[in-house]
Amino acid sequence: MDRNLRALAWSLAASALLALGCSLVKPDSDAPLSSSIASASGEETLAELLNPRRLAMKAKVASMSSEEQQRAAELLDPERIALKVMIATRPIDEPSLRDAIWAVADEHALDADLRLRLEANGLRVGVVDGSMPPEVEELLSPEAPQGERIDPLVVAVPNGHATPIMVGPDEPVDRKTLFLSLANGAVGRDYENARAAIRVSASRDGDAIGLRVVPEIHHGFSQLRYAPADNLGPFEPEQFVMRDGQQEESFRDLAASLTIAPGQVLVLGCWPDRPGSLGHFHYTKLEPKSDRLLQSVVFLWATPTGPTEIPWVEPVSPPSNLRRVDPSELGVGESQ
Repeated sequence: MDRNLRALAWSLAASALLALGCSLVKPDSDAPLSSSIASASGEETLAELLNPRRLAMKAKVASMSSEEQQRAAELLDPERIALKVMIATRPIDEPSLRDAIWAVADEHALDADLRLRLEANGLRVGVVDGSMPPEVEELLSPEAPQGERIDPLVVAVPNGHATPIMVGPDEPVDRKTLFLSLANGAVGRDYENARAAIRVSASRDGDAIGLRVVPEIHHGFSQLRYAPADNLGPFEPEQFVMRDGQQEESFRDLAASLTIAPGQVLVLGCWPDRPGSLGHFHYTKLEPKSDRLLQSVVFLWATPTGPTEIPWVEPVSPPSNLRRVDPSELGVGESQ
């Protein structure tokens, strides 16, 4: 008997909670929201029918002028920059990377003072305008033999934001000593569990893209720490979040800022005869299971893109057995 009473009590409680949930989801017909809903386009989705505020916002946007809608779209869904990164790695004495690419890359796109500072740290930055040398085209070709093909990394970042790209050795180096030439003079620094990275920020500049590349060293053991949140919306205050990661040292006085036009490629590499330099650590590594030294060159393309379309990435077709479901089939929007 007691068991039946407890079952009845649980049933009544569940019914009360269900009724309360329905009252929270169902909009009040007497609220001012009803007039906004009536002015909507009539193509409400399931998410909008379950979220009255979203439906009201849709009605408000529909009442805006085309210019106001454009400004709202730019604020709520900022333009993105698509970056394609390919890292070619070959033996350090192979001329396809050591000589061919730097024979056509324009390193004078940077001012002379910055070029000298980069060279003192073993770093090279240039811009290729037009076609690559044939031997480099062969390295980057998607038709390269299996095992030699370079898979590109494609990432879309909001306009004006940055993303880190890991370079250098595949695994952290237990202990690394680097000799740096910085604004305060030449210094030597020791790092534990060191990894090399570049932080690339991209922003639209008319038909061109402004890129800023900052070399970084990630080092130490992973630990929880506070760090600024990335990719916040334009109306959100600055936030700090807990992250589990290494310490990050950025060399901002070695930052390279360039503007690349459509068809141009940013090239990043090193002077391979500068062991112990920042560039040597970023763009060389030992061949796995060997002591042969390899050299890397980073090729970076950039182009503006929409919120969902990303160039260089083939769209994935949905399964053929999927079909569109009308909200009425789910009983949503029916009069009670």
